[in-house]
Amino acid sequence: MDVDQLLSDDGVGFFNVLAFRGVFFGSPFAISDRYRWFDSLEDWVSFQDAEKEEAKKFKGEEYYVKKNCYGQSQPGRKLSLLSSYWERRGEWKKMLNKPEKPTVGKVIRWLTSRSIDDDSNSTTKLFGNIGNLTAILICGDLVEAGVLPMPSTSDWASSIIKMGKGSKEGMIICGFVGEKKCSEKEFCDAFISLDQALQTELSEEEKAAMGYNIVMLEHTLCKIKRLGVDSF
Repeated sequence: MDVDQLLSDDGVGFFNVLAFRGVFFGSPFAISDRYRWFDSLEDWVSFQDAEKEEAKKFKGEEYYVKKNCYGQSQPGRKLSLLSSYWERRGEWKKMLNKPEKPTVGKVIRWLTSRSIDDDSNSTTKLFGNIGNLTAILICGDLVEAGVLPMPSTSDWASSIIKMGKGSKEGMIICGFVGEKKCSEKEFCDAFISLDQALQTELSEEEKAAMGYNIVMLEHTLCKIKRLGVDSF
């Protein structure tokens, strides 16, 4: 996959991003050698039909969907989301087709925003099952792919504390911030200090081998939360 695929005018790239993070991530399908890119909704339907026998080895949708892939169960994680993702795949162009690339913070707010239904005058999530955690992970993917600019350490830390998920807990477990509620400034200062320390202590070879950057650091802190305090 390259940047041109992700930024395709037809929105297919964005559909695949949403499908991976919002539906498939962590599932037996996603970690198998069968996982692939889908060129259209019809392409997905044809693939699903061809994979019926493999899917039958699992209960319900469990071949394609792991509801607790991020820890806490997500009841809204289901295959039916794919059709809505496809319908709204073109929304990405409204966000990206501007003189300057949007910031990570702006994209996170957009991914988790709500839209108004003109008929019922009610609001629904713009992208189903895309909450704060999934949104920051999507942004991390897009930064790594070169679609979005790398945020400053301060901006990334601010996004993490506003998300309030596993990476924040990882900071607490490691003792970088207190267990009691800390301010955004306190958290950002601690995250910046941690990054600076790692940038200093790790050799260039070590950083290259692990692909170190602040996105990778956020992922690592999440894994610390998943491992639990007893592991340290």
